[in-house]
Amino acid sequence: MSKVIAHELEIYGSHGMQAHRYDAMIQMITSGKLAPDKLVGKTISLEQSIDALMNMDRFETAGVTVVTEF
Repeated sequence: MSKVIAHELEIYGSHGMQAHRYDAMIQMITSGKLAPDKLVGKTISLEQSIDALMNMDRFETAGVTVVTEF
């Protein structure tokens, strides 16, 4: 990621399931069979995201960091 940030590169693509399977996933979340909130390690502000991006190669946190304050 340091090269992406340093050279201001853009990453295109997708990672995960196909969009046509989203309905099934949403049903699993609604029914309680799937709890995506357990994947969230912490929430941060947009201002804090700069440091988070600069330090992401250190692997200091577990889970996904989500920007919730803009």
